[in-house]
This record gives sequence, C-alpha cells and structure tokens, in this order.
Amino acid sequence: MEELFQKINLEHIIYSIIFILCSILFYKLVSWPIKNHFKSRKKNKGRDTYFALISSLVRYAYIILVALCVLQINGFNVTSLLAGVGIASAVIGLALQDTMKDIIRGFSLASEDYYKVGDYVKINDMSGTVVHLGIRSTKLRDSLTGNIITIANSEINKAEVSADLINVDIPLPYELKLSKAESIMEEIVMRAKAENTDKLIECEYRGVSELASSSINYRIYAKCSDDRIQIKRNIYHAALAVLEEHKISVPYPQLDVHQK
Repeated sequence: MEELFQKINLEHIIYSIIFILCSILFYKLVSWPIKNHFKSRKKNKGRDTYFALISSLVRYAYIILVALCVLQINGFNVTSLLAGVGIASAVIGLALQDTMKDIIRGFSLASEDYYKVGDYVKINDMSGTVVHLGIRSTKLRDSLTGNIITIANSEINKAEVSADLINVDIPLPYELKLSKAESIMEEIVMRAKAENTDKLIECEYRGVSELASSSINYRIYAKCSDDRIQIKRNIYHAALAVLEEHKISVPYPQLDVHQK
C-alpha cells in the first residue's frame, strides 16, 4: 500500500509539472501576438495604460486558476476549498493587507486618470517617465540615470504630471544685432529639429524673453513626446554648436567698476 501511495503521489507530481508547463506555454502563445500587435500600433498613452493594467490582472487571475487546477490534480477538493473561502479570505485579507491596498490603489490610479504610460511625472520626490502601470506597482524610468524605479501603488499620494511643453532661453550678447540674433536662433531651431526628429513634435523660435543684466535671452518653444530633460539638453547642445560656428561667446555675468 505504501508503494502504491508513493506511486500515485509521484504520478500526481508529474502530471502537475506537465500541466504547469503546458499552462505557461499556452499563456505565452496567447499573449505574445497580442503584445506584438499593441507594440506595432502607434503609441497611445490611455490605451497602453489600460492594456498594461488589464494584462497584469489577467496574469494574476490565470496564476490562481492554474493553482486551483494543480490542487484538483493532486486530489484536493477544490469545491470544498472554495466553499470555505469566507473564513480563508478573512485570514488572507489580514496577511495581504498591503497587497490589497496596492491593487485597489492601482485601479484608482487608472480610473481617475492620475497619469498614463508615457507621461513624465514626479512621485514622492522621484521623477521620470512612466513605463509600466500595474495593479500593484508603478515603474518609472529615472530621467537622470535611466534606472527603473518601482513604487508601490499604495504609497502614491501625490503625482505631478509635467506638460509636454518646454521653454528654453538662449542668452546672446547685447552687442549682437537683433536681425543677426534672430537668424542664429532660427538656425538653432533647425539643428535641434534635425537632431531630435523622433522626439520633437514641435520646435520654434518665440522671440525675446528677457533683457538680463549681461545678455538678451531669446526663447525657444518646444513640444516633445518623451524625456523633456534630455530634449532640453539637446537644444542647449545645438545652441552651443551654432554659436561656436559663428564664433559668438556665451555671455556670462560681469561687474564693471568705475573709479573717479
């Protein structure tokens, strides 16, 4: 009897392993073309956010379903287990309070449109682009380091979504004639567009923004799809390159001392 019992248990284990492997394969085969379809389509922040959230929910539901099937294969009465879910849920609820908070908060973030995948946000003194919004956590790509930061949804109390617009002020010397300065600004805009064709939606010269103490500041308006900080750096880089070609020095603070 003991040998028979061990044989039956071994068979159950083998069947369980085969079932789990087949379940993983089935999930990969079904999800792979769907993910590729969404990746190939034009980016849409709202659609991508809800797709990520639903994918996360389906994955957790599928794991629970597979776990119940494995229990059934091993001789457990799943129906009885589900009948006693009322008592079990109270125990599990106490053990998984933080997880449930994350899940509830995840649905709240998506339904109330706090932010979407692709938005540039500031959360809890951390800023970056949202790359994933799941039912338990949000992932940001840090704008400075490029690292992926994972934040539990329950810890998100305030989120600041940055606008797609940025203004870049380029200082030019007072000695430079207005017509020449504006010609240089147009050249900077052309170079910035050429260097950021995939991220710059719009870029144009908007005129004088300030008569500063040592320079006249000329403003460039830009609308970008991603990574605003890097776009701003690129525009400054284009400006320095153009000014160097024209042999124009960038103004810096100066102090004039007059003696009687």
